[in-house]
Amino acid sequence: MPAADIPSYRDEVAELLADFTVNVSGELDAETRHAAKRALSDSVAVALGALDHHASHIARSFAAQFTTPNGATIWGTSMRANPDLATFVNGSLLRCYDYNDFYVGERNSGHPSDMAAGLIAAAEWIDASGEDLLVALAVGYEVVGAVFDAFSTAPGGWDYTNLTAIGACAAFARLLKLDVVQAKEAFGITVIPHFASDEVESCELNKRGDLTLWKRFNGSDAVRNALQACFLAQAGVEAVVRPFTGANGLIAKLKNEHDPLPVLKKRLDKTIRLSRVGETYMKLWPVGSMAQSAIRAALEARSQVSDLSKIKEVRVFSEEGAYQHFIEMRQDPYHPISRETADHSMPYIVGAAVLDGYIGIDSFDLETVMEPARRAFVAHKVKVRPAPELGTLAGGKLARAEAGYLSRVEIELDDGTVVRGDAKPFPGHPKAPFSDADIAQKITQNALPFAGKETTDRIISALVSFETCKHVRDFTRLLAFDWASKQVEAAA
Repeated sequence: MPAADIPSYRDEVAELLADFTVNVSGELDAETRHAAKRALSDSVAVALGALDHHASHIARSFAAQFTTPNGATIWGTSMRANPDLATFVNGSLLRCYDYNDFYVGERNSGHPSDMAAGLIAAAEWIDASGEDLLVALAVGYEVVGAVFDAFSTAPGGWDYTNLTAIGACAAFARLLKLDVVQAKEAFGITVIPHFASDEVESCELNKRGDLTLWKRFNGSDAVRNALQACFLAQAGVEAVVRPFTGANGLIAKLKNEHDPLPVLKKRLDKTIRLSRVGETYMKLWPVGSMAQSAIRAALEARSQVSDLSKIKEVRVFSEEGAYQHFIEMRQDPYHPISRETADHSMPYIVGAAVLDGYIGIDSFDLETVMEPARRAFVAHKVKVRPAPELGTLAGGKLARAEAGYLSRVEIELDDGTVVRGDAKPFPGHPKAPFSDADIAQKITQNALPFAGKETTDRIISALVSFETCKHVRDFTRLLAFDWASKQVEAAA
């Protein structure tokens, strides 16, 4: 058929994403650069704290079959692997505990920092600079914000990772310096072959009494697919013709009834300055985002109690979304039987905060969860109630998130005294953002047991001035410590 007779098909969404990714200015202002470093630092902190999680042991065992001497670092080890595998393994650390950042858009939400470990692996592979990585991260977050505003994964029953993969693809395409044509193909290769179902969020328990272990890997798997898509496009592989707007493209599969293109055109104007990485929400405590305000309130109320044995009742009043997520969706939230049933239980989370005066990774160790006195306290003394005055499902997730996913707590003592913790935004919320000192403390808290003080201090120092790092490989050398031996040293 003569070329003139071949039908011409366009995918405006793929074209828009590619044009923005390649051509938006990489000149970061001071505020955005600082926000990108903060997001990167928070991600490293979360990842290093998970080096002894069961899923991380499995991931490293898997990677050990495919090591290569010139690959990217498998964090906490001297192993190296191809960058896509390093992305998968290191990225899984970010989701071992519910501890990494999250972003709430107009129609969707999820964890944009899923891409952070993959970007470090890719930057190490190509010998990129710290500034190159920060720019790519800012581009990735900008695209995540745009697609979270434009698309909803809920109607079709799809996982949020289908959208964060698009942001990751943008970040990788920028880092790898793909041209517009290559970037367009990369977006198509990212979205069409890798539809991820939201069955991962079914809340059904496996034989261990836990949520599926795949929740630790779904984010890094999506990011790995995005990196592979960029490498394939760079080599000349083509995607389908209309990956987004085709009859069986992403938009059709999402089952969204609205037209996402006007929103995308507004959000992905290549003349804007990158900024949305500064809008992400971070966590001080390793539990779901909707429980952060409740912990803050519980600790405030607890600070007013001198004798915990005098507690008669702990009452938690949570906005409707938090109540739904931590009570209604759970099989037996007042009687958790594992780490993941505990860290998805509002009664346990608040009960642990009141009993211990803090929430940490060890708050959900199995022996702690199953302690008889603790189980009795959670089952009989903690009461959780919906509080529509703090936020309603009808009002939408974005409004509830912007308010801070609010909860308040009352503790009643045997003598009738009632002390209160107010409903306020949690530490790490954009209304109560982390300081640099907060970030450094989070890195220290998570990395110190595995990396030791000297390496931890060097990691913090490198992240503070990451834009001056000429070779990301210099940074990843700091992550190639032997986590198991360091843990033994710390214990000794």
